[in-house]
Amino acid sequence: MPGKGYRLPVVVILAAVVVLSIAGRAPARQYPDCLQCHIHKKKAEGKYVHPIYKQGCHSCHTNAHLQESPFPKFLFNKGVDLCWACHEKAKFSRTVGHPPVAKGECLSCHDVHTSDTAKLLLAPMPDLCFMCHDKETFVNHTSHPPVADGKCTSCHDPHSSDAKRLLLAEMPRLCFTCHNEERYISPTKKRHHPPVLNGKCMSCHEPHASSARRLLITAIPDLCFTCHEAAYFKDTYTHAPTASGMCTSCHEPHESDTRKLTIAQGADLCFTCHDKADFIKPGLHPPVAAGMCSVCHDPHAAPNIFQLRLPISEGCLQCHPRIAKAPHVLGGFTEAGHPLSGRKHEKSSSGELTCASCHTPHSSDYMKLFRYPAEKPMDLCKNCHEHPSGG
Repeated sequence: MPGKGYRLPVVVILAAVVVLSIAGRAPARQYPDCLQCHIHKKKAEGKYVHPIYKQGCHSCHTNAHLQESPFPKFLFNKGVDLCWACHEKAKFSRTVGHPPVAKGECLSCHDVHTSDTAKLLLAPMPDLCFMCHDKETFVNHTSHPPVADGKCTSCHDPHSSDAKRLLLAEMPRLCFTCHNEERYISPTKKRHHPPVLNGKCMSCHEPHASSARRLLITAIPDLCFTCHEAAYFKDTYTHAPTASGMCTSCHEPHESDTRKLTIAQGADLCFTCHDKADFIKPGLHPPVAAGMCSVCHDPHAAPNIFQLRLPISEGCLQCHPRIAKAPHVLGGFTEAGHPLSGRKHEKSSSGELTCASCHTPHSSDYMKLFRYPAEKPMDLCKNCHEHPSGG
């Protein structure tokens, strides 16, 4: 047993230095259990493990323990170029790139070793997205179900895409991965709303969240007025649904078999609100019988009562011009026939004397579309005029 003054031979010391020096330059693969020295709990634990990590640290840190290693952390390459050794670069380099991906900042979203989140993400979706994107723009009164469920990647590719906004497909094909195409641009339908037909879903709808129903950009009718001139829908007399902004009570917003995208054809549309019984009596006004309501009425707004396109009597004379050219009913000593307008008439719904004071414009149970019971024309007079004898 050597004493206190005993010194190791120089040869032994030199041998130890050589061994340690060789060990300092040995490849990482000679040390499969790196965690014996590199104690880092985060790298050792996690529900999801990078597959290459399972093959050993030396798979990426090939130059470990070599002082002359050309890349940081003894890796065999730097930055995103390291990832391309396993991951196909083309999938990350399409026309539109996610900014972090385009900059090669993979670690802004992924942990390279292990994670408790699938895909080795730093946080679960959508919390990961909200690390950069303002959460407030994705939360509102109405949310798109995929957004509400945090399924950002059901519409967007997180790395790169050939479509705008990193979408998985161009519009409207993307929408039709969930929404039934037949309800929007069916080839069997005769009419389509131009924005829908052109795939411009986002001209009316927000893709994430909105303060309006059905993810509309703004509430109806203001949404409609972004394309349709609001002035055409406001006048002295406005149709009640129009005044209430109930455009979709008459019109389909996407597609229809009728002109103007109405929910029903002709008079059937009107009968969704107006009592049909008032329009099918034995005596029918021909335009009414033909379902031509809009010949006389503007369906939205007009300057005349009942949304008539022209004042009552003036409108009647467009089809019955002879009434104005000859004495109406009969002529007398003081007047050339019964006046058609220009007088007050309490019994008239308009308060003025018009053709509608004597005739109903839609249908009647009596001859000549008379408003009152009459078996012959002169029977009508007594409803306004008193008989000279008082009878």
